[in-house]
Amino acid sequence: MGATGSKDKLGGSPSMTGLSSNVIAGGMPGGDLQSPELKCAVPIAFRWHHGAQREVYVVGSFSNWQTKIRLTREDDGSYGTVVQIVPGIHQYKFIVDGEWRCAQDQPRCLDSVGNENNCIEVEEAEAAEEAPMDQDPTREEPPSPRNTYSCPPVDPDEYIKDPPAMPPHLQFSLLNHPPMPMQGCILPMPHHSTLNHAFLNKDLPDGLVAVGLTSRFRGKFVSTVYYTAAST
Repeated sequence: MGATGSKDKLGGSPSMTGLSSNVIAGGMPGGDLQSPELKCAVPIAFRWHHGAQREVYVVGSFSNWQTKIRLTREDDGSYGTVVQIVPGIHQYKFIVDGEWRCAQDQPRCLDSVGNENNCIEVEEAEAAEEAPMDQDPTREEPPSPRNTYSCPPVDPDEYIKDPPAMPPHLQFSLLNHPPMPMQGCILPMPHHSTLNHAFLNKDLPDGLVAVGLTSRFRGKFVSTVYYTAAST
């Protein structure tokens, strides 16, 4: 729900009738502070750098557009606050002196009804690994003996072997087929396994080399062939 939709739902009053200013846990509305949803919340800073005469609030989808969170004026004239938000993609908007505003210097998007809102993606915080009580975190473990490795070393002869043969289905490149009879220069339908594979032909007369590539766009196929002189 965007800002405009929120105003319609709340009556469209500049005084933000229907919005609650009671903020718990840095901006999450109501409820148990130890609920499973709040345990994974991440502190996110919101800032407004475009000035205000009286006050600035932030409202967003993280509180179902029902709670306005007041921003504190900083020494540099900007406004800021920190809100605990659960991970996910959230949309928000500022209320500056009673008017819904979108910060132009922050990421923006359109909601389902075409309203422009600011947006933010909140990622889960990485949990710090706790060292066992009987283990000194500064102590270095000795290297493990080689006889404990489960993978045998690579045989040096593996590096001098020829590469594996090309899969046989790649032999059926579209450029290896002649045009279909009675249809001029129309080529047959290419095999899907040869799409986006380069075709190279060095056996052309006059010392030429051909490189071809067949790509698909929806129901159409496009083959592009480049000719060049073979390097001496």
